Amino acid sequence: MSEMQSRARATLPALRVPLYRLGDFALSVFFTLAAVARFTAAAGSAGDGDRLEALHHASTGLFMGICALLFLWRGPARGRSTSIIPKVVAVVGTWSIVPLLWQPIIHEANWVLLLSSIGILASNGFIIWAVLTLRRNLSIFPEARDLVRHGPYGIVRHPLYAAHMLTYALVLLPRFAPLAILFTVLGIAGEVWRARNEESVLSAAFPVYEDYASTTPRFVPRLTTRG
Repeated sequence: MSEMQSRARATLPALRVPLYRLGDFALSVFFTLAAVARFTAAAGSAGDGDRLEALHHASTGLFMGICALLFLWRGPARGRSTSIIPKVVAVVGTWSIVPLLWQPIIHEANWVLLLSSIGILASNGFIIWAVLTLRRNLSIFPEARDLVRHGPYGIVRHPLYAAHMLTYALVLLPRFAPLAILFTVLGIAGEVWRARNEESVLSAAFPVYEDYASTTPRFVPRLTTRG
Protein backbone atom coordinates (compact mmCIF):
# COMPACT_ATOMS: atom_id res chain seq x y z
CA MET A 1 0.00 0.00 0.00
CA SER A 2 1.39 3.39 -0.98
CA GLU A 3 1.96 6.16 1.55
CA MET A 4 -0.71 8.28 -0.15
CA GLN A 5 -3.32 5.49 0.21
CA SER A 6 -2.43 5.06 3.88
CA ARG A 7 -2.93 8.76 4.51
CA ALA A 8 -6.26 8.72 2.66
CA ARG A 9 -7.55 5.84 4.79
CA ALA A 10 -6.39 7.56 7.96
CA THR A 11 -8.40 10.67 7.09
CA LEU A 12 -11.63 8.81 6.19
CA PRO A 13 -12.99 8.61 9.78
CA ALA A 14 -12.67 12.37 10.09
CA LEU A 15 -14.77 12.83 6.95
CA ARG A 16 -17.64 10.64 8.13
CA VAL A 17 -20.81 12.51 8.96
CA PRO A 18 -22.71 11.27 12.04
CA LEU A 19 -26.06 9.74 11.09
CA TYR A 20 -28.02 12.21 13.21
CA ARG A 21 -26.49 15.08 11.21
CA LEU A 22 -27.96 13.70 7.99
CA GLY A 23 -31.40 13.95 9.58
CA ASP A 24 -30.63 17.50 10.72
CA PHE A 25 -29.59 18.49 7.19
CA ALA A 26 -32.77 16.96 5.74
CA LEU A 27 -34.95 18.82 8.25
CA SER A 28 -33.10 22.06 7.54
CA VAL A 29 -33.68 21.72 3.79
CA PHE A 30 -37.35 20.87 4.30
CA PHE A 31 -38.00 23.83 6.60
CA THR A 32 -36.02 26.15 4.31
CA LEU A 33 -38.26 25.22 1.37
CA ALA A 34 -41.35 25.62 3.55
CA ALA A 35 -40.15 29.05 4.68
CA VAL A 36 -39.57 30.15 1.08
CA ALA A 37 -43.09 29.00 0.16
CA ARG A 38 -44.55 30.98 3.06
CA PHE A 39 -42.65 34.16 2.23
CA THR A 40 -43.75 33.80 -1.39
CA ALA A 41 -47.36 33.50 -0.22
CA ALA A 42 -46.85 36.55 2.00
CA ALA A 43 -45.66 38.58 -1.00
CA GLY A 44 -48.70 37.47 -2.97
CA SER A 45 -51.10 38.40 -0.19
CA ALA A 46 -49.43 41.77 0.25
CA GLY A 47 -49.78 42.37 -3.49
CA ASP A 48 -53.50 41.61 -3.22
CA GLY A 49 -53.82 44.12 -0.40
CA ASP A 50 -54.51 41.53 2.34
CA ARG A 51 -52.00 42.73 4.92
CA LEU A 52 -53.26 40.53 7.74
CA GLU A 53 -52.90 37.36 5.69
CA ALA A 54 -49.48 38.56 4.53
CA LEU A 55 -48.39 38.97 8.15
CA HIS A 56 -49.70 35.50 8.95
CA HIS A 57 -47.70 33.92 6.11
CA ALA A 58 -44.60 35.97 6.94
CA SER A 59 -44.66 35.06 10.65
CA THR A 60 -45.05 31.37 9.80
CA GLY A 61 -42.22 31.67 7.29
CA LEU A 62 -40.02 33.33 9.91
CA PHE A 63 -40.70 30.48 12.33
CA MET A 64 -39.81 27.88 9.69
CA GLY A 65 -36.68 29.76 8.68
CA ILE A 66 -35.50 29.90 12.30
CA CYS A 67 -36.16 26.16 12.64
CA ALA A 68 -34.09 25.50 9.50
CA LEU A 69 -31.09 27.27 11.07
CA LEU A 70 -31.54 25.67 14.49
CA PHE A 71 -31.63 22.14 13.07
CA LEU A 72 -28.20 22.80 11.56
CA TRP A 73 -26.90 24.24 14.82
CA ARG A 74 -28.10 21.65 17.30
CA GLY A 75 -25.90 18.93 18.74
CA PRO A 76 -26.48 15.24 19.44
CA ALA A 77 -29.25 14.21 21.82
CA ARG A 78 -28.28 12.73 25.16
CA GLY A 79 -31.54 10.80 25.31
CA ARG A 80 -34.42 9.94 23.00
CA SER A 81 -37.40 7.66 22.61
CA THR A 82 -36.55 4.51 20.63
CA SER A 83 -40.13 3.49 19.87
CA ILE A 84 -41.78 4.36 16.56
CA ILE A 85 -45.08 5.35 18.20
CA PRO A 86 -43.82 8.64 19.75
CA LYS A 87 -42.44 9.61 16.35
CA VAL A 88 -45.79 8.96 14.66
CA VAL A 89 -47.54 10.93 17.40
CA ALA A 90 -45.15 13.86 16.86
CA VAL A 91 -45.87 13.87 13.13
CA VAL A 92 -49.63 13.78 13.73
CA GLY A 93 -49.43 16.60 16.27
CA THR A 94 -47.25 18.75 14.01
CA TRP A 95 -48.76 18.23 10.57
CA SER A 96 -52.50 17.70 11.13
CA ILE A 97 -52.65 21.47 10.72
CA VAL A 98 -52.02 21.06 6.96
CA PRO A 99 -55.23 19.16 6.07
CA LEU A 100 -57.08 21.42 8.51
CA LEU A 101 -55.93 24.48 6.55
CA TRP A 102 -57.17 22.83 3.35
CA GLN A 103 -60.74 22.78 4.67
CA PRO A 104 -63.05 25.45 3.22
CA ILE A 105 -63.90 28.55 5.22
CA ILE A 106 -67.58 28.32 6.17
CA HIS A 107 -68.08 31.19 8.59
CA GLU A 108 -67.04 34.39 6.83
CA ALA A 109 -68.27 36.89 9.39
CA ASN A 110 -65.69 39.67 9.75
CA TRP A 111 -65.34 39.20 13.50
CA VAL A 112 -64.68 35.45 13.10
CA LEU A 113 -61.97 35.94 10.48
CA LEU A 114 -60.44 38.85 12.39
CA LEU A 115 -60.37 36.94 15.69
CA SER A 116 -58.84 33.90 14.01
CA SER A 117 -56.18 35.92 12.16
CA ILE A 118 -55.11 38.09 15.10
CA GLY A 119 -55.05 35.07 17.41
CA ILE A 120 -52.88 33.09 15.00
CA LEU A 121 -50.45 36.01 14.71
CA ALA A 122 -50.16 36.20 18.50
CA SER A 123 -49.70 32.43 18.69
CA ASN A 124 -46.98 32.58 16.01
CA GLY A 125 -45.19 35.25 18.02
CA PHE A 126 -45.22 33.02 21.10
CA ILE A 127 -44.00 30.07 19.01
CA ILE A 128 -41.09 32.12 17.66
CA TRP A 129 -40.17 33.18 21.21
CA ALA A 130 -40.21 29.53 22.27
CA VAL A 131 -37.96 28.24 19.48
CA LEU A 132 -35.51 31.12 19.99
CA THR A 133 -35.38 30.14 23.66
CA LEU A 134 -34.83 26.46 22.82
CA ARG A 135 -32.04 27.23 20.34
CA ARG A 136 -29.91 24.09 20.02
CA ASN A 137 -32.47 22.01 21.91
CA LEU A 138 -35.15 22.16 19.22
CA SER A 139 -36.49 18.78 18.08
CA ILE A 140 -39.57 17.27 16.49
CA PHE A 141 -39.32 13.81 18.02
CA PRO A 142 -38.98 13.28 21.82
CA GLU A 143 -35.31 13.99 22.57
CA ALA A 144 -33.25 15.42 25.44
CA ARG A 145 -30.33 17.80 25.03
CA ASP A 146 -30.40 20.47 27.74
CA LEU A 147 -33.26 21.25 30.13
CA VAL A 148 -34.57 24.72 29.27
CA ARG A 149 -36.45 26.40 32.13
CA HIS A 150 -36.35 30.12 31.33
CA GLY A 151 -38.37 32.40 29.07
CA PRO A 152 -41.67 30.82 28.02
CA TYR A 153 -40.45 27.55 29.57
CA GLY A 154 -40.59 29.28 32.94
CA ILE A 155 -44.31 29.91 32.33
CA VAL A 156 -45.32 26.46 31.07
CA ARG A 157 -43.37 23.29 30.36
CA HIS A 158 -44.56 22.98 26.76
CA PRO A 159 -45.10 26.48 25.32
CA LEU A 160 -44.65 25.26 21.73
CA TYR A 161 -47.30 22.58 22.05
CA ALA A 162 -49.64 24.88 23.96
CA ALA A 163 -49.36 27.48 21.18
CA HIS A 164 -49.86 24.80 18.53
CA MET A 165 -53.06 23.65 20.23
CA LEU A 166 -54.33 27.23 20.36
CA THR A 167 -53.51 27.59 16.66
CA TYR A 168 -55.54 24.47 15.87
CA ALA A 169 -58.56 25.97 17.65
CA LEU A 170 -58.16 29.33 15.89
CA VAL A 171 -57.78 27.75 12.44
CA LEU A 172 -60.89 25.65 13.13
CA LEU A 173 -63.00 28.67 14.10
CA PRO A 174 -63.97 29.80 10.57
CA ARG A 175 -63.91 26.20 9.26
CA PHE A 176 -66.18 24.65 11.88
CA ALA A 177 -67.38 21.45 10.20
CA PRO A 178 -67.13 17.70 10.98
CA LEU A 179 -63.95 16.99 8.96
CA ALA A 180 -62.20 20.12 10.25
CA ILE A 181 -63.16 19.16 13.81
CA LEU A 182 -61.64 15.70 13.23
CA PHE A 183 -58.28 17.15 12.13
CA THR A 184 -58.32 19.57 15.07
CA VAL A 185 -58.96 16.77 17.56
CA LEU A 186 -56.20 14.66 16.00
CA GLY A 187 -53.75 17.57 16.13
CA ILE A 188 -54.49 18.58 19.71
CA ALA A 189 -54.53 14.96 20.95
CA GLY A 190 -51.20 14.42 19.19
CA GLU A 191 -49.66 17.44 20.93
CA VAL A 192 -50.89 16.30 24.36
CA TRP A 193 -49.57 12.77 23.82
CA ARG A 194 -46.36 14.20 22.35
CA ALA A 195 -45.78 16.29 25.47
CA ARG A 196 -46.17 13.23 27.70
CA ASN A 197 -43.71 11.26 25.57
CA GLU A 198 -41.22 14.11 25.79
CA GLU A 199 -41.61 14.31 29.55
CA SER A 200 -40.66 10.63 29.85
CA VAL A 201 -37.44 11.25 27.91
CA LEU A 202 -36.60 14.41 29.86
CA SER A 203 -37.30 12.75 33.22
CA ALA A 204 -34.90 9.93 32.35
CA ALA A 205 -32.19 12.36 31.22
CA PHE A 206 -32.55 15.02 33.97
CA PRO A 207 -33.22 14.04 37.61
CA VAL A 208 -34.26 17.66 38.32
CA TYR A 209 -37.12 17.46 35.83
CA GLU A 210 -39.51 16.23 38.51
CA ASP A 211 -38.91 19.41 40.55
CA TYR A 212 -39.37 21.54 37.45
CA ALA A 213 -42.63 19.75 36.62
CA SER A 214 -43.92 20.22 40.17
CA THR A 215 -43.59 24.02 39.96
CA THR A 216 -44.35 24.70 36.28
CA PRO A 217 -47.70 23.78 34.69
CA ARG A 218 -47.81 21.71 31.52
CA PHE A 219 -49.84 23.90 29.14
CA VAL A 220 -51.88 26.57 30.92
CA PRO A 221 -50.04 29.29 32.89
CA ARG A 222 -50.98 29.82 36.52
CA LEU A 223 -52.85 33.04 37.16
CA THR A 224 -51.37 33.33 40.65
CA THR A 225 -47.96 32.46 42.06
CA ARG A 226 -47.54 29.99 44.85
CA GLY A 227 -47.15 31.56 48.21
